[in-house]
Amino acid sequence: MVRPVTSEHPSGARDSGATRDGLHPFSEPPAPAPPPAGRASFADLGGFLPEARTMEVSVRSTDIAGPPPVPTAVDRAVLLRMDGVQAGQIVGLETWPFTVGRHPTNQLRVDEDSISRYHARIVQNGEDFVVEDLGSRNGTFVAGKRVTRAKLEHDCWLQFGPRVSFRFSMTDVREERLLRKLYESSTRDALTGAYNRLHFEERLRSEVAYAIRHRAQASLIIIDLDHFKKVNDTYGHPAGDAVLKSSADACMRALRTEDVFARFGGEEFAVVLRNIELKGAARLADRLRASVSALPVEVDGHRIPVTLSAGAASLVCGRTPSAEELVSIADRRLYLAKQHGRNRVVFEG
Repeated sequence: MVRPVTSEHPSGARDSGATRDGLHPFSEPPAPAPPPAGRASFADLGGFLPEARTMEVSVRSTDIAGPPPVPTAVDRAVLLRMDGVQAGQIVGLETWPFTVGRHPTNQLRVDEDSISRYHARIVQNGEDFVVEDLGSRNGTFVAGKRVTRAKLEHDCWLQFGPRVSFRFSMTDVREERLLRKLYESSTRDALTGAYNRLHFEERLRSEVAYAIRHRAQASLIIIDLDHFKKVNDTYGHPAGDAVLKSSADACMRALRTEDVFARFGGEEFAVVLRNIELKGAARLADRLRASVSALPVEVDGHRIPVTLSAGAASLVCGRTPSAEELVSIADRRLYLAKQHGRNRVVFEG
């Protein structure tokens, strides 16, 4: 049975978290100081930083007046993720002790089955940094050796369990900022700012595993912009790009910070929802539909109407809960929404 959700706006759809618009709980600086003698810098991780530093020195030497310099903090401890789709992610070590584990109360939460709830911690002892294993099931490793307690040297390899690995490094504010931007560019769609397909697939698997492990709910919404090819054919591809970006912005403003909004492909988007049951996902999908249809997308004096269709599914909809089945069910319901006239949400069938 198909039960489309029409234009009715839910009044109490959200249960926790912050939206990106705040309605709920997202000058040339001076050249960085060189690392102390005998230690490699982050530039050694790739070929892009040495060139950037050379450029900085050149600009400073011209004595061109400009904005006041940004203060630079030297020797800032960070972890650089080295595995999986999150490779390149930067984690600053700012709170001591800095704990790592699967439980949400850790400073670094790693939602991976091979990681213990409270796996390890990093402490600062004067100028030294020390990692301590907290009796984890699969161990903590430094430079390939299993340890219970070990001093961390700059640029050393730190691993938690069999798969999750980081590089411990000392850096400065500018280098850290650059690395964060590089990570963002590797996980985000350049046009819309939504997460890309690869990051979406990894996060969906992670959320499904979390929900199964904790006997919680997880839901998925797949969205398709209606008649998008007609927009491109009628107004041109720049207009199509404007529609994509405006639609994505409208959706992201309506979501919690913990929701994963991704560009699924072309004019399709997807939303992964933790701890949201099916009816809640359907209400949210209709809220997104209403937000997008209210958009004033104007290009070269033309007002372009935009609507979307969506299919919603949760883990309880399938016989065997899995990321693949969740995508299959949501996609089938999206197709039903298209069949029944578009500009609607389907969460059954």
